[in-house]
Amino acid sequence: MLRAVKQAKAPIFFFQAENDYDLAPTRLLSAAMTDAGKPFEAKIYPPFGKSHQDGHTFGYFGSAVWENDVFQFLDRHCAVDAVPGAF
Repeated sequence: MLRAVKQAKAPIFFFQAENDYDLAPTRLLSAAMTDAGKPFEAKIYPPFGKSHQDGHTFGYFGSAVWENDVFQFLDRHCAVDAVPGAF
């Protein structure tokens, strides 16, 4: 995954619930994006559900929580007026 983010051509939004099994992916991949000078955002949300498994499923079952943040990210980074040289 580190190689993939270093080669990313588009901004990436990393997010996890605080009670996921391990938050290292967001932290390490965000650091790799910073080192590569790539645009990204990262957010650790409050715990989702009661277990690590619940937190791990946040990306799938937690869309009501993260949906607005994702659309705002897309507006900031992917809208035609946000992309230099686009149309």
